[in-house]
Amino acid sequence: MNNIVKTAIGLAVAAAILLVAVAGYRRYTDDYTVSTDENGLAVARVVTGRLYGSSDLRVSRLSGIVQATAATSRLWGWLKSTRVVKAPYEVDYFVELQSLSPRDFRYDEANRRLLVEVPDVVVGRANVDEANVTVDQTSGVIVSRDAMAELQRRVSATATRVVAAKAREPQNMTKARENGRVALERLFGGTLAAAGLPVSVEVRFQGEPRPGDATQWDLTRSLEEVLGNAA
Repeated sequence: MNNIVKTAIGLAVAAAILLVAVAGYRRYTDDYTVSTDENGLAVARVVTGRLYGSSDLRVSRLSGIVQATAATSRLWGWLKSTRVVKAPYEVDYFVELQSLSPRDFRYDEANRRLLVEVPDVVVGRANVDEANVTVDQTSGVIVSRDAMAELQRRVSATATRVVAAKAREPQNMTKARENGRVALERLFGGTLAAAGLPVSVEVRFQGEPRPGDATQWDLTRSLEEVLGNAA
């Protein structure tokens, strides 16, 4: 092994160690340290910010009010405390468009219809707006600071879990798919019309059955072929 190779390996190892150290420092500052002003008082500020690109299309949103409860006890069960919170929530539904390829588009020339098969709807993160609660009731003879903090964690986790389960209920998933189908058909239809291809568009989600009568669709031509002929 010559010196150049050894040096390259050494630099690679050093770079890897540096990246791990930087990642560890960022994790520490993000999760564990508290920013203070010149007087040592904690300040409100954005700790980190990252802007991400996305090709996911939001196709639906579920919103409403969630009620969550939590309970805890101290001194071997002698001091019990409970909390009830009502807060607004929102959950978004997305279709991940980045995985689409020309093979997911098929053209029915006889009926001038484009069949598009897209990934199934994905449920986003449940967002509970705890800053705008409509009800916040805590009960107990003595509710210590630690008990209050535990109640907050538990009630927050319960609210998020309840909302996530609600978002995945069959009727809500069905409605999200319906909204997604309409949005995507408008999107693809408008794009093709602008390209000089005024055709109707039918969107199906992966896993949905295709038409029983195969003669209704000519699935032999891809979108590339259609656009090539249009040109």
